[in-house]
Amino acid sequence: MFRAGTGSVIAKTTTDGDGLFSVDVPPGEYDLRPDVQGPETIAEKAEGVQVVEGRTTTVRIVIDTGIRSVESATPTPAPAPSPVQEAEGITLNAVGDVSLARELVLRIDENGTEYPFALVRELYAAADVSFANLEGAITARGEPLPKSYTFRNPPEHAQALVDGGVDVVSLANNHTLDYGPEGLIDTELAMVGAGIAHVGAGLDDASAYVPAYVTVEGIRLAFLAYANVPSEPNFDTTQLAAGPGKPGVAWATAGQVYLDVQAAKKQADHVIVSFHFGDEYRTEPNLLQVSLARAAIDAGASVVLGHHPHVLQGIEEYRGGIIAYSLGNFIFDLDEVDLANVGPPPILSMILRIRLSKTAVLGYEPLAVVLDANADRPRLATTEEREQLEAKLAELSALIPAP
Repeated sequence: MFRAGTGSVIAKTTTDGDGLFSVDVPPGEYDLRPDVQGPETIAEKAEGVQVVEGRTTTVRIVIDTGIRSVESATPTPAPAPSPVQEAEGITLNAVGDVSLARELVLRIDENGTEYPFALVRELYAAADVSFANLEGAITARGEPLPKSYTFRNPPEHAQALVDGGVDVVSLANNHTLDYGPEGLIDTELAMVGAGIAHVGAGLDDASAYVPAYVTVEGIRLAFLAYANVPSEPNFDTTQLAAGPGKPGVAWATAGQVYLDVQAAKKQADHVIVSFHFGDEYRTEPNLLQVSLARAAIDAGASVVLGHHPHVLQGIEEYRGGIIAYSLGNFIFDLDEVDLANVGPPPILSMILRIRLSKTAVLGYEPLAVVLDANADRPRLATTEEREQLEAKLAELSALIPAP
């Protein structure tokens, strides 16, 4: 139910919980706010909205389902953490590219939704919050975009993320719209149905740039996600950017990131920024990666999580924050092109475990895993492979330009 500034009811609507709906109101100028019914329903007041006959007017109204945690600007204060909690903090596990598509579709059908994460779930899910970049649409609808690669899974395969222990996913990448707006809508609905927070894409620019908030042990995390990747030979990736009334992903510019992080920081103890950026198979971050990542930290972010190159890049400690420029592939069906570029086995990857107190980044630890190209899923690393990862990360981190 929507009321004008006078208090009179001007429109009624319902939603099935996904937060997507439209409202028809008579022409005029309104201050719109939905009636609040319960602590999980919130709104952002739209002041001076002018509704013109025959024209669609977009008003940003956010309904918090409790899944995509866009929380109230005045949340119920959490109990203050004890000194022990403050010292020990909470843990965030983050991985790079997770794609359940291509041959993994058949593997999941044959072996069950536990298959992709089965060998590493105990390690990955052993955190207060677990994050991944989800590449591809979770849908049975839509037409593929004219791209070199398009990824999708049937909606029931969203359960694989639940079985794997995923809490938050970024949809800000170059595969979320592989099957058009229908695929994006279905992917968002699949995440809502699975109880997984999602960020970085939406039906317009207003929804694409909305943070997801997660509170654990009294520590509130804000997640933001963006994409800015090079165009493909026959596909301009900038057309994936969300716009007014246009579905798409949150597109990264230093200015936009800076403003968004500052706003999110006012509502959270830590801001975690995910970037889909960089050059594929390149182990050194490019200048755009460095500028965007540092802009996020400069604005107040605590952690930057990078992905897209499909290989590992270095980790930087910058102004009290952590920047992982590329976390590499985590779950991925590697084709011949991939295998020719990622190097000889073992294909090293990692789970980046970060410890956060209420006020600071306490530290981080790369947990080594190996992507088994014959099984299209990761396994735990051996002692020798862990040592190889440590040496590789030291080498890669030396490639990051000094501030």
